[in-house]
Amino acid sequence: MPPEETIAADRVNDDFPSFPRMSPTTRLHRLDNGIRLATVAMPHMASVAFGLWTGAGSRHERGREHGMAHFVEHMLFKGTPSRSAEEISRHIESLGASIDGFTVEDHTAYQVKGPAERFEPLFDVLADLYSNPVLDPEEIESEKAVIREEIAMVRDQPSQYLDDLISEAVWGPGHPLGRSITGTEESLEAFRRGDIFDFHQRAYCGANTVISVAGNIEHEAVRDIVTRRVAAMPKGEPVSCPSGGPSPERHRFVEDDGQEQSHLALSFQNVDRYDGTRYAHKLLNVILGENMSSRLFQTIRERKGLCYEVQSDLVAFSDAGLLQIYLALSPGNLGEALGGISDILADLRENGVSDRELEEAKAYVIGQNRISLENTAAQMMWAGETTLFFNDWIDPEESHRQIAAVTPAEIRAAAGLAFDGKTLCSALIGPTASQEVLGDWLSACNT
Repeated sequence: MPPEETIAADRVNDDFPSFPRMSPTTRLHRLDNGIRLATVAMPHMASVAFGLWTGAGSRHERGREHGMAHFVEHMLFKGTPSRSAEEISRHIESLGASIDGFTVEDHTAYQVKGPAERFEPLFDVLADLYSNPVLDPEEIESEKAVIREEIAMVRDQPSQYLDDLISEAVWGPGHPLGRSITGTEESLEAFRRGDIFDFHQRAYCGANTVISVAGNIEHEAVRDIVTRRVAAMPKGEPVSCPSGGPSPERHRFVEDDGQEQSHLALSFQNVDRYDGTRYAHKLLNVILGENMSSRLFQTIRERKGLCYEVQSDLVAFSDAGLLQIYLALSPGNLGEALGGISDILADLRENGVSDRELEEAKAYVIGQNRISLENTAAQMMWAGETTLFFNDWIDPEESHRQIAAVTPAEIRAAAGLAFDGKTLCSALIGPTASQEVLGDWLSACNT
């Protein structure tokens, strides 16, 4: 990424033209300590949204650090040398703003949205939180109890617990991607202040940090405020994580005869976030199960009436990807639903999609993305994620151009690659009878 660059969008094509633009202007800047700054000027807005991102998540944990990235995120809200946890919340909210954070597999983010004229004092709070956690021993023990409750809550919600189970099935429990983001009660208990401090020092440095700002702001003013506040952050080194493909368990089953429904996840290996065919796979997923027009929704729910919830989703990392199907239904409907899924996947592999189906999927993706980007928070998220992962800002209209160019032949090729029974893994929460039905179906898929 160059030290500073101004970027403007252009047209997509005649089928998906750019609208008369409110013309957010994106500029990039790199500080001497490696921090990357992306600003999106939206002068028609009254708000500003900004985030501090570290390119470290649960997959960057070492050895006994299971759950550490998520734990550090929690601890950063517990106070700094100049602000208590309560003072952080009160200061943000007294300025008319809100604050939150999240941890996923490959990054952690802290975000604020508030009045644009309050950017400087709001940024001062978030930068302090990000850079200077106290990590008080009493607060550490208190937060362990909070996260134990979070772990218990996830276990009590099958739709969330299923996410952990399918990751373990795909990657195996020994791989960082196969472990829960929250950690376990045992791993939390082993955390000591020195361990937490070491992870923060390793991950929260200039080389791993992106700052994205979107709203009624001026780049030069933001750059100066950011530079004054975070230029002293150590540069450090980019974090690393284990490479290599999954070591699958293939199937994870949790018996629960008390559930009225069986909750099922199916996962196929897919392309990574840098793969040139990712736009075709995105459209394939839309057609398969992302919205109410999708084949899964229309067939399994609307025509057959077998379930309330069915959907598909893409997961993409720097070196791997997954296409996953989720459904929750009465155990007695599982066999018929799996048969319907088989028919849909086989038809996509063998016959592909119609021109109309593909054009409707393109219109959905482009339209939904444009609508979301009218929001300062969405512009901040887009700028932050693309800068973090691609070391550059990617013009949304360029992505729309790539979406618009996908052909039916590319969709069929993507389906042939995606729906390979040899990479199929599954996770199931439900009665034993459901496991037997799924086992028979899986055996048929692998023959």
